Amino acid sequence: MAKPLFVVSGPGWHVQEGQALWRPGHGRPDLAGDLLLASDEDGRCLIQFAKTPVSFVLAQTTRTNWLIQFPPVRMSFGGRGRPPARFGWLYLHAALSGEPLAAPFRFEREPDGGWRLENTRSGETLSGFLAP
Repeated sequence: MAKPLFVVSGPGWHVQEGQALWRPGHGRPDLAGDLLLASDEDGRCLIQFAKTPVSFVLAQTTRTNWLIQFPPVRMSFGGRGRPPARFGWLYLHAALSGEPLAAPFRFEREPDGGWRLENTRSGETLSGFLAP
C-alpha cells in the first residue's frame, strides 16, 4: 500500500460520520458501510468507507495530489493534479462542498438530507448521509 499523503491530526479538522451505499459500477452490487469524512481549511480531505472490521476504501486529496486505496485487494493509485473520473470517492468532498463537477459526474442533494454522486459513464454511485 502507498504511504498516506498526510495524517489527520491537530486543530482545524472538521470530521463528519455517517452511512453510505457504494455501487462500484454498472451491474455491480451495492455495498453498505460507515463513512468518515475529515477535511481542513487547507483543502485536505480524508474519506474512509468501511464495514467493521474491513476498510473498503481510503481516499485522500489535497489541492495538488490524490491517493486512493482499496485495502481488501491491496491496490492503491495516486497522482498529481485532477484525479481520474474512474474514482468517484475522490470527487465526493468537492461535490459536498458545492464545487461544480465536470461530466461524467452528477451530484444531487435529497430532500431528506442525503446526497447522491453518480458517474454517468461507469455507473458508479455513492449515496448516503453525513452528520453535521
